[in-house]
Amino acid sequence: MIDYFIRRILVMMLTLLIVSALVFIVIQLPEGDYLTSYIAELESQGEAADPQKIVYLQKEFNLDQPIWKQYLLWIGGILRGDFGRSIEYDLPVIDVIGEVFVFAIILNASVIAFIYIVAFPIGVYSATHQYSWGDHGLTFVGFIGLATPNFLLALILMFLAKKYLGI
Repeated sequence: MIDYFIRRILVMMLTLLIVSALVFIVIQLPEGDYLTSYIAELESQGEAADPQKIVYLQKEFNLDQPIWKQYLLWIGGILRGDFGRSIEYDLPVIDVIGEVFVFAIILNASVIAFIYIVAFPIGVYSATHQYSWGDHGLTFVGFIGLATPNFLLALILMFLAKKYLGI
C-alpha cells in the first residue's frame, strides 16, 4: 500500500511538472513578451520607454535568458515560495493572488454547499420515485444544465435573479 501511495505521489509530481512546462511553453510561444507589449503601449501613448529601465526589467524578470533557463528559475522560485513579481501591478504575485484567493474560497465553498443542498434531495427523490414524472422532469432539467455552457448558464441565472429576485 505504501509503494502504491509513493508511486501515485511521484506520478502526480511528474504530471504537474509536465503540465507546468507545457503551460510555460504555450505562454512563451507568441512573439514578444509582456515587457515588449508594455513598451509598445507606452510608445503608442507618445511616451518614450527609458532604455536603462528596459534592460533592468529584462534582467529583473529573466527575460534575457533562454526559455529553458527562465522555466528552471521560475520553478525554483515557486519551490522556494517566491512566485515572482507582477509587472502589471508592480507587486509580488503572492499578494496579487492573495487579494482574490479568499473570495475564490468563499465562492467555491458556497457552490459546494449549494450542490449538496440541492443534489442530495434530488438524488434521494429520484431513487425513491424511480421512473416517475418528477424523476423524469428532474433528470431532464439536470441534462439541460449539463448541456448548457457554463458562461451561458451563468448569464441566464444572473438575468433570472435580477428579474425575479431583484438581486
